[in-house]
Formats: sequence, C-alpha cells, structure tokens
Amino acid sequence: MGAAAGIAGWRRVPVNDCMGGMSFRFCPCPAWGWRVAVVMCCLSPALFLVGCKAPTVNLSTIDPIVVDINMRVDVYERGGTGTPAKPPAQPAEMPAVDARRRARMGDVQSFKNSRLVGEDHRGLLVVRDKPEGSYGRYVEKTVAEENADRIVVMRQLGSERSLSLDAIQKQQGELWRNRSFSGEWIETPDGSGGWTWVQKQ
Repeated sequence: MGAAAGIAGWRRVPVNDCMGGMSFRFCPCPAWGWRVAVVMCCLSPALFLVGCKAPTVNLSTIDPIVVDINMRVDVYERGGTGTPAKPPAQPAEMPAVDARRRARMGDVQSFKNSRLVGEDHRGLLVVRDKPEGSYGRYVEKTVAEENADRIVVMRQLGSERSLSLDAIQKQQGELWRNRSFSGEWIETPDGSGGWTWVQKQ
C-alpha cells in the first residue's frame, strides 16, 4: 500500500466498510485532471449558447411601404407616313428658358412644400401665402419669373401643336395638377364651371 501511495497520479480515498470502520482505497487521479476541469468550465458557456435558439428580430412593417411616383409620358405621332417626323425648330430663347427653369426648380418646389404657392388651372403658379419682408418679395419675384418662362414654353407648344394659348394652358393646368404631390395647393373644378383651391389628396 505504501508503494502504491508513492506512485505519482494516485490518491488515497477514504471508504466506509460494512463493519462501520474506515478503510482507504487508492484511485487513479491523472496529473492532467485539473486541466480537463478548466477546459470544461471554459467550454460549457459556448456549448450552452450553441444549444440555444437565437432571438428572432422582426423586420417587417405593420403597414405596407407606400411609394408615391408621378410619371409623365408624352407620345406623339407626326407625319403619319410611318417615318419619324423632324422636331420643329425651337426658338433661340428656349435653351435659356429651360436653363432658368432648372435653376429655380428647387426654390419652386420649396415654396410648394411650404404651402406658399399653388398650381392654378392655367398651368401657372399663384402666391397663396406671401411671407413678410425680403423673403416674401423673393417668393413673388421667383413666381413671376417662373410664370413668364412657362408662358414662353406654352406659346412654343401651341405653335408646335397648332393650338391656342388657352387650349395649351388648359392642358398644362391638368399636367401640373397631376404632377403635384399630396398636400400641395392646386386649383380644381368646383363642379359649377368655376375653380376652387384644395390641397391635393
């Protein structure tokens, strides 16, 4: 027994015998046993996490996402022979008109978003709520310049389509009403031959 006690890797374990006495038994205890215990302590959280289900994250929305898109498609047939007709020559001022309108497009939309201006039934802008001071004067000046350029464009369209300015204004009024976004001021028929201002739904 003394020889066994001296063997490295064995330990003495007390055991109760059937007579109520105490005896000792030698059990193998490898020197690397404590290392196994440390490794198991480190791995047990990882094993626990592997066995768990990851939380579910719901990325759906309660209401469907609404995308408001306005699109204009103009299709014209000219000539009637099946061959594409040459576009009519534009006046020299048209490129400058287009450039000026593009430059002020952001301001015009900002005025509409702020509900300061609206689109009337003739395809022209109208100041509905003029701000005070220099900004109000700027709004009026910008609207007047935009309307002057729109009239030039309408006259050009009238000569291309052989229509009167009134007919073109009616078309442009409908076009700008359709292009307007929800909440913007537009002039619509009131049902009795007149026009009334409403915020587009």
